Amino acid sequence: MVACSPFGPAGEFAAARHGALTRRQAAIEGLTPIIINRLLRDRVLEEPVPGVLVVVGAPPTWRQRLYVATLASRGAGAVGFRSAAALHGLDGYSEGPIELLVPSHRRIRLPDLVVHRGPYEQQLDITEVDGIACTSVARTLCDIATVDSSLDLKVAFEAAWRAGHSLEWFRQTATRLHLPGRTGPRRLLAPVDAAQQRGTPTESALEVKVEQVLDALPGVVRQHRVHRADGSFVARVDFAIPELRIAIEAHSRQHHFGHEAVEDDAVRESELQAEGWIVRFVTERQRRRPDELRRSLARLVAARSRPT
Repeated sequence: MVACSPFGPAGEFAAARHGALTRRQAAIEGLTPIIINRLLRDRVLEEPVPGVLVVVGAPPTWRQRLYVATLASRGAGAVGFRSAAALHGLDGYSEGPIELLVPSHRRIRLPDLVVHRGPYEQQLDITEVDGIACTSVARTLCDIATVDSSLDLKVAFEAAWRAGHSLEWFRQTATRLHLPGRTGPRRLLAPVDAAQQRGTPTESALEVKVEQVLDALPGVVRQHRVHRADGSFVARVDFAIPELRIAIEAHSRQHHFGHEAVEDDAVRESELQAEGWIVRFVTERQRRRPDELRRSLARLVAARSRPT
């Protein structure tokens, strides 16, 4: 939407806020109820929910829908749960559902809106992403832990950890929110405990999923650094069984696509083989067949365990 809209400062105000504003904000910017009604009649504005105005022609994005939902709550609600996870860019979550965390029983009439009722502390649990009020990363992890699987939680948690968010922040938030009737905060403490023991996050969502399959294998470590006998560095591998010199790599298109990446992988594999290592690549398609993958890896372990 261009700033020189037919309603001046109000248009500029909305342009910086996903093309939406409340009637009260419009009044502060100089639009009287008579002007607003005329703009609605002329289809310059729409009013998807009483008191919330959207500029016709502004891109009807997912973020605009989120912002309109927060405005419809009259400041009482914040984007939460899966919507907040997607807004924060956590792995495993994408644009789609519109979910709001609202501490009161206020009714919000918007199509396809999912409202979760529950208290939050404004200073501790709420932040902004692209001007949209939403739950913090730590609070979001606690909330999705109540509605999604352990694997979904772990994938999102590892993405947040990888992005540099503090494990101690996650622990403090989960401890503060761990009250009777709330299962999510307690479920978040498990991956936090495991993370503090391991010390290093995975590098991709696929690695997290592959790790679930590797639990049954003996002696697996993550992010293992391989060195030559003289101490020089060879490579860091996603997972390894150092005793058997088995390297297991999560082979995602994101990190292993293109001619240069293929060449780098080939050189890396050759260097590892020269040191007596065998490299097993695991793709997303193979990961989707966990039982078959487990059997295949178990055979590899058995073969490498036989005396030569």
